[in-house]
Amino acid sequence: MTKEQGRLNLATQQFQRLMNIVHIEGVILGLNKAKETNINTKQYYKYDIIILGENKKLSDLTGNLTPELLLKEMVQFSE
Repeated sequence: MTKEQGRLNLATQQFQRLMNIVHIEGVILGLNKAKETNINTKQYYKYDIIILGENKKLSDLTGNLTPELLLKEMVQFSE
């Protein structure tokens, strides 16, 4: 979408939403890496609850839309 139509002009609220999504995805990635370092310990499963909570936050922000549909929605809300 951005290659075809040029630069995105998102409203402040939608830009914040996008940055929150990026942040939460990074948190989930970090938690999954931390979980894998504890694969043979009791701490391995404690990460599941935290990851589940972060996935819920991500779902709330994205509405489980595909990245393409999410970006289109954000652009529409910015007009």
